[in-house]
Amino acid sequence: MKRIIYILLMAMGMATVAPMVSMVDNNVSTVYAADAKAKAKAQREKEKAKRQKEREKAKAKAAKEREKAAAQKKKEQAKAVAQKQKDQAKRKAQAAKASSRKQGAMAKAGKPAPKQAPELSAAEEKAQYMEQIAAIEKKNKRVEAYLNRDISHRLGFWGQVGYSNLFTSGIHYAAPAAEGLNPDGYLNKDKGFVGGGLGLGYQLRYKQFLMTVGAEFNFYNSVMGITNQENGAYALQYGMAPYADKMIYHYDFSELNDKLIGGFVQVPLLFGMELKNLPLFWQAGLKVGMGVMGQSTVSGTYSTTIEDKELISGLTDMYNHTLVTDQKIAAPSTNVKFGLNMAASAEVGVNLDQWVNAMPKLRVSLFADYGFLNSLSYKPVDNAQDIPTRMLEDANPLNFPVNSALATTSVANAKVNPFLVGVKFAVWFELPRKHLVTSPMPAKPLPRMGVYAYDEETALALGGASVEITEISADKTKQKNSNKQGVVKVGRVPEGEYRVSATKNGYFPSDTVLHMVEEFTYDTIKLPLKRIPAPIIYTLCMNIYDVETREPIEATARITGLTDTIALYTAQSSDDGFIETPLREGDYIAHLTAQGYMPKDDTLHFVRDTFDLYMQHIKEGIKVKIENLFFATNKTVILPQSEQAMSDLANFLLENQTVTIHITGHTDAVGTDEANQILSEGRANAVRNDLIKRGVAAERMTAEGKGEKEPVADNDTEEGRQLNRRVEFVITDVGNEDIQQIY
Repeated sequence: MKRIIYILLMAMGMATVAPMVSMVDNNVSTVYAADAKAKAKAQREKEKAKRQKEREKAKAKAAKEREKAAAQKKKEQAKAVAQKQKDQAKRKAQAAKASSRKQGAMAKAGKPAPKQAPELSAAEEKAQYMEQIAAIEKKNKRVEAYLNRDISHRLGFWGQVGYSNLFTSGIHYAAPAAEGLNPDGYLNKDKGFVGGGLGLGYQLRYKQFLMTVGAEFNFYNSVMGITNQENGAYALQYGMAPYADKMIYHYDFSELNDKLIGGFVQVPLLFGMELKNLPLFWQAGLKVGMGVMGQSTVSGTYSTTIEDKELISGLTDMYNHTLVTDQKIAAPSTNVKFGLNMAASAEVGVNLDQWVNAMPKLRVSLFADYGFLNSLSYKPVDNAQDIPTRMLEDANPLNFPVNSALATTSVANAKVNPFLVGVKFAVWFELPRKHLVTSPMPAKPLPRMGVYAYDEETALALGGASVEITEISADKTKQKNSNKQGVVKVGRVPEGEYRVSATKNGYFPSDTVLHMVEEFTYDTIKLPLKRIPAPIIYTLCMNIYDVETREPIEATARITGLTDTIALYTAQSSDDGFIETPLREGDYIAHLTAQGYMPKDDTLHFVRDTFDLYMQHIKEGIKVKIENLFFATNKTVILPQSEQAMSDLANFLLENQTVTIHITGHTDAVGTDEANQILSEGRANAVRNDLIKRGVAAERMTAEGKGEKEPVADNDTEEGRQLNRRVEFVITDVGNEDIQQIY
């Protein structure tokens, strides 16, 4: 019985102890978990303190380096100033030494040393002044004599057009009867056509006398008609072998013309007069030239007949037997060589100056040129004969050589005289004469002034300073720049009060007032200029805060351009959330990340202010707009410039695997409700699909579109509609783990 009671008591004890043991185990687990969390927190605090220490160490090192660089720069500036002063002193010593050597050499050669203007006495300066007046008077007499000469020089060009002819003479032949040719020979009759020319030259006018010389090209046209002495036609007979004693070919030529074209380059030398009281002039002289081109073309028609002693009448119009009527002559052009030409020339014309008020001198005249030398240089062609046409033995009766009359042997002693008469229009430009003017007499010597501008701090000369000298009584101002030695040589100035001021970039202006009285003096006004302090340069600075608590955050900022993803600057904020960058004025995007906070992109238009940027702590229920997310117009295609925003969001979700989000698309009020609803759903799903492609699990994201139902701005303006077109997401769950963020 006792044993049974003992067993029951033991069982009851075990039942009581078991819950107690379990409670103790739970308490121990809780203690261990709290201890591990405290250790993790302590470790984070330790790492945070370590990072802070490293940042402070880096700042101190950077400040030390800046101080060292500033000290080195100051040392180099002082060294440069000392070197510049040394160089100036050296140049002055060299100049003084060179001047001393020059004076010594002149003294050795027995020449007096040159006297500087400021060192002259009043008597010496007056004597110098009188010598100067005498020299000017002598020069003025020469200038007046030159200006009183009635002479002018002209360059010009002219064109001429009129009637032209190439008169031919001395052309004659008598064909022997044995050749079967017409023994009467032929005559030539000349007809002229339009000709002309262009020229340029020089014309001298002295009082009323004119002389013109130059070069010109003249073009001549002429037609030489070839006729028979009896009936005005040129005839030719030909006996065809072996029937020469029975059958005779007879050729009758009509309208047989030799068209001549000639060109001559000539040098005119003309003399004449230009009347003073009347707008008339005349010139006459010679033109010597040489033929540079000549061409001849024979044209006309011919008819052929055959005379047979056994036939009553001649045979005609049988083309297969080379019998033709009014057949045109197919003759090629023949070159004709013209030689030396000398022409007598005369012209009379009118000056148009009083009617046409122009700078060039305009002249219109009538002229005539006649070449009195034989201008033909005889050069027969290979098959030239004594006459323009000639039958060839055993040849086709219709194929016979036709040459220019001027290329036949019958013109070996002939002459050609070019003739041109017509209207000439000339334009003459007066060459400017020497620009000589009489020199005014110099004023009596006045006081002389000089200005010296220098740096007030370093006492070094300032070259390039703008110096103004104002005569107060006359309110007249002169402006000059100082040379490398800081000197402005103003020269002589009238007696009176003057205000002298100097300005230069990077310096405050400086001025003074003085009174110039005594003659033969040289006052140097010294103007010190004080350097303007260097301007303050503003760089981009930011404060990072929690959007809810307004407490500073330790965050990482990566600064890029508006369209470029390359980082321009990356920095970690200090404990007070402050970031300083070296970036100057411009437009940037700040990509912010911090542990436990949503990544954020802010567009910054920086001029000089410090930006306050806010980040959202990660927790369930917060709504975040995806910044810098761009779609194609009215489409669901995500544009490439959205890469940084999508990459930051994907990295956040991949780092924090327990976070789930709900993506919502919104549109503006443009378009139908149905179209906007479809577009908003498509864009929300486009963001979800892009995140899935980047490795985010699909079950962690949901998406919907709300169209135009939830605007955040007025849809009546473009700015408002742009704000309403957006994609947002809401964190639906953060899980039980600590929220991490990529740095």
